[in-house]
Amino acid sequence: MVSVVRRYYAYRATLTNGFYLPVSVIYMETRGLGLAEIGFVQGVFLFGMVAAELPTGYLADYLGRRRTLALGNAVTASVMTAFVFAATVTHFTAIYLLWAVAWTLRSGTSDAWLYELLEREGLDGEFARLSGRAESVLLVVSAVSALVAGVLYTVDPVFPFTANAAVAAVGLPILFTLPQTQNAENDEPPMTLRRAASLLRGQFSRPSIGWLVVYAALFNVVFSVTRVFEQPALREIGVPVAGLGVLYAGFKLVSAVATSAAGPVQDRIGTRGVMLSLVPIFGVLYASFAVVPLLLIPAVFVRRAVSQLVRPVRNEYINDRLENVGRATVLSGVSMVLSLASGTANVLGGPVAEEIGPVVFLAATGVAVSIAAGVLWLLTSPIRDDSSQGTDNTRTIQVN
Repeated sequence: MVSVVRRYYAYRATLTNGFYLPVSVIYMETRGLGLAEIGFVQGVFLFGMVAAELPTGYLADYLGRRRTLALGNAVTASVMTAFVFAATVTHFTAIYLLWAVAWTLRSGTSDAWLYELLEREGLDGEFARLSGRAESVLLVVSAVSALVAGVLYTVDPVFPFTANAAVAAVGLPILFTLPQTQNAENDEPPMTLRRAASLLRGQFSRPSIGWLVVYAALFNVVFSVTRVFEQPALREIGVPVAGLGVLYAGFKLVSAVATSAAGPVQDRIGTRGVMLSLVPIFGVLYASFAVVPLLLIPAVFVRRAVSQLVRPVRNEYINDRLENVGRATVLSGVSMVLSLASGTANVLGGPVAEEIGPVVFLAATGVAVSIAAGVLWLLTSPIRDDSSQGTDNTRTIQVN
C-alpha cells in the first residue's frame, strides 16, 4: 500500500503547470495577441470548463478513474505541444478549449481514485492526510518548475511548453502501474437535467447559500482577472521574464503555507470574519498599487494566499448547508457560477485592460469589487447561521 501511495504522489507531481503558467500570457503577446484577445481566450477556457464538467464526470464513471486520468494527461501533453505551433487567436482558442477538457478530466477524479482505493482498504480515514500530502508534493514541484520556466523561456520561448508536455507524458506509465478502483455504489436515483435544475434552483434560492455564492463570485472575478493580466502588469512595472519564474515559484510556496493556515485562521476569527475580511483586504491592497505601482508585487502574493485560505472556509460553509442527496450536483453548480463570472470578467475586461493598461485595470477592478461586495454584505448578510447538515460532513468538498 505504501508503494502505491508513493506512485500516486509521483503521478500528482506530473499534474504541474509550473513550466507553463509563469510565461503563458507573455508568450501569447509575443505571438501577436493583444490583452483583449488574451482575455477572450482565457474566458473561453473558463466557459469550456463549465461546459465540460458534467460530460467528463459521466465519462469518468464510464471509463473508470485510471483511464480517465490517463486521458487527461494525454490531452494535456497534446495541448502543451500545440502551444509550440499556435500563432493566431483561433489557434489559441482551440487550444484553451481542449485544455479545459483536460482540466476537467483530471480535477476531482484523482481524489476520487485515492478515496476509493483507501475505502477498499479500510483506510478512508487517511484520505485528508494523504491527499493533503499529495497537494504539497504538487505545489513543491510546481515551485521548482516555475523557477526553471523563466530561464527556459529566455533560451527559447517554446521550451517551457515542451517541458510541461514531457512531464504530463511521464504521468502515463506511472498511472498504469496504479490499481483500478471500483466506483462507489450510489443509491440515489439518476440525476436527470430536470432534477438537477430543480435542485439547484431550490438551493440557490436559500439566502444562506445564494447570497454567499454571489459574494464569492464577486471576489472570484478579482482572483481570475489578476491571474490573467498579472504577467503584463508585472512586465509593465519592470519585472523581467526570468523574474516571473521566481515570483511564480514564490506563489506556489505561499499557497502551500496559506492552505495549511486556513483552519487556524478560521478557528480564530470564524467563517464570518474570514469572508468579511475580503472587503478591506482587497479594497486597500488594490488601491495601493494604483498609487505606488511596485506594490503590485506584494499584492499578487497576498491574492494567492487569500484565495487559498478562503477556498476551504467557503467550501465548508456550503457543505454544512447541504444534505447528502444532490450534494455533488449543487457543488458543481456553485463551481459553474464562479467559472461563468470569471470567464465573463476576462472577456469583458480584456479590451479595458488594453485601453487603460493592466496595472490601472487591476487596481480599478479590485476597488470596484470591494465596494460592491461591501454593499452586498450590508444589504444581504451572506454568511448566516442556519445550516442543514447531512450525515457525512466530515470531508470538505472543494469547488473552484
